[in-house]
Amino acid sequence: MKKVICLLLAAVLPAVFISSCKAKQKKYSATKIMMTTVVTVTLYGGSEEILEGAIGLCESYEKLFSRTVPSSDISNINKSGGAATAVSPDTAGLINKGLEISLKSGGAFDITVLPLSLLWDVQHSAAPPDDASVKDALKTVGFENVSVNGNEVTLKNDASIDLGGIAKGYIADKVAEYLRSEGVKSAVINLGGNVVVLGEKSGKPYTVGIQKPFAGQGEAMLTLALSDKTAVTSGIYERYFEYDGKIYHHIIDPATGKPSESDVASVTVICDSSCIADGLSTACLVLGMEKSAELLKSYGAEAVFINRNGEYSVTDGLTVDTTGTLPMIALK
Repeated sequence: MKKVICLLLAAVLPAVFISSCKAKQKKYSATKIMMTTVVTVTLYGGSEEILEGAIGLCESYEKLFSRTVPSSDISNINKSGGAATAVSPDTAGLINKGLEISLKSGGAFDITVLPLSLLWDVQHSAAPPDDASVKDALKTVGFENVSVNGNEVTLKNDASIDLGGIAKGYIADKVAEYLRSEGVKSAVINLGGNVVVLGEKSGKPYTVGIQKPFAGQGEAMLTLALSDKTAVTSGIYERYFEYDGKIYHHIIDPATGKPSESDVASVTVICDSSCIADGLSTACLVLGMEKSAELLKSYGAEAVFINRNGEYSVTDGLTVDTTGTLPMIALK
């Protein structure tokens, strides 16, 4: 359903100037293309074996959750014809989490939006689909068409599901859990913009950049100071086409069947769970800043909003320091 690039920036000060008495930990890093994105895991400390284990986790979860992998749980559910389908506990748990966010957001986030996403196909389309086609696709969309009973999932009304809006977040959380269990104190997990940081780097929070909408890839507009948190960004500027002077992007409003028309160009959600932040970032972009307030509060999450005019706003739990080259945002 999304994802934008959340650029990891260099620390404000080199480690050598922060603490000359602290031993420098060895760095282990791997980058791999999977889940239709770039996955990078970087450890400060640990070992090559632990790093390989983290990448292996990503690969195993992709085989469970990707709708494009023919043998995945999601493919099996979508091919079931409405019959109850046995899935792994991880898949059942992730679907339940998606349904929870769908319910709390009033349907602004919906794991059954796949038929609409395929219809719009913004990466390859040059014009919007006709209203009749949108109306027809909407008939199968609705999170209430999904039920989970233990480890069995059932669809009705010809619904189909895609967990792309929360799966990367879930996997990032699982990788972080694994790294902590292996004693890793400092690390960065970046699954195509779903960023999780463990601890700090050389005694300072990690600095994570927020992409400037519609600018060159990697051009940051704002920065975040993060320690033991996740940041996930959704934006309308990564995948879109223009038609008759209007932008049609990939984040679909399930209520209308069309790309969201809120005034938000980008939302970055900061909280403890990358899975939750993943779903919330989509929901908040559809809802807009004002309507997102209660939803964010219900999860103890904070957010940075950038509107279509390029102006940014932050929720009450964040502070902004404008003394640097770019505004630095941090948790209070």
